[in-house]
Amino acid sequence: MRRATRIGRLGMLAGGLGIGAALASTPGIASADPSTDPLSWLDELLSGLSVPAQTTAALDYQVSISGFDLFPTADNTAIATSGPGNIAIAIGDGASANANGGSFGSDLGLFDLAFADGTDASANASLGDNFDIAAAMGTGSYANIGLGADNDISAAIGTGSSTEVAIGANDDTAFADGTDSFAKAAVGNYDIASAIGTGSSASASLGNYDTAFAANGGDATAGGGATASGFLATAVAQGANVNAVASGILDSANAYGTNAEASATGLGDFASIINTGTAFDQAIAGGGGFLSSNFDIADIFGTGSTAFAGEGGSFDFAAAFGDILNALATGNNWLIDILPSLF
Repeated sequence: MRRATRIGRLGMLAGGLGIGAALASTPGIASADPSTDPLSWLDELLSGLSVPAQTTAALDYQVSISGFDLFPTADNTAIATSGPGNIAIAIGDGASANANGGSFGSDLGLFDLAFADGTDASANASLGDNFDIAAAMGTGSYANIGLGADNDISAAIGTGSSTEVAIGANDDTAFADGTDSFAKAAVGNYDIASAIGTGSSASASLGNYDTAFAANGGDATAGGGATASGFLATAVAQGANVNAVASGILDSANAYGTNAEASATGLGDFASIINTGTAFDQAIAGGGGFLSSNFDIADIFGTGSTAFAGEGGSFDFAAAFGDILNALATGNNWLIDILPSLF
């Protein structure tokens, strides 16, 4: 699957070269001698093509391939910069796309694609990156990939949306789709962070093979969020004012509905909430310090309820199936508290 993904990325880069050639060429690029100029292939690629006449209105698009601009830069409100072997495309007033170029002038990093589409949209694939894709599509959207990251995707879609892949990350994906949505794949490898919907926020960080998914986040400042940090940790949050945190090894935290918080901390802990109303629900599995409580389960189906399992114990189970219930299984091992009581 990873190999297919990378082949797809190469296809996109090849397609970008074709798009750039089809769009136009910049006048004034002299024919180069192949024996002295290793980039003379670009002349042949662009030869015979013409630049559309520039009107009094400023150009709002730019394409840069291996450091060469395809359109005039004067009065052009879109900026695209690229290093050798990379492609940058910017479309829109004030749009900016950088693929290992710009003020750094670096030739480090190959086969990167930066694509910015929208007013003041910004996409950046940093120095030393290889086989990365940064795409920002929407007014004020922002997609960034940090220094020395390889085989990553950072894609932000929607007004004010933003995505971040951290420095040195490998095979990470950060995807945000929705107004003011945010996704971050931080330090770690093979992490996936996805935020879908207005104000959603997802972060997969400080570990490997972590997955965070957030949807229907509601308000941008108090919206739903998902955080996974550890190893093979999974966090899912769907709904306004819903938060899920999985921060250990093989931990899982899931929260659905409105106004809920699920947290799993330790080894093999599981916290789950389905809020059937609007009153605040809270489920905590593990706790009491990393790896001090393991294989605990906290489960809620209802509204206005709490469920705490672990916190000094392992193999504990706390479940609240109803409204305004408080299930507690903490401080020792193999504790069970199920409400309403089965006995």
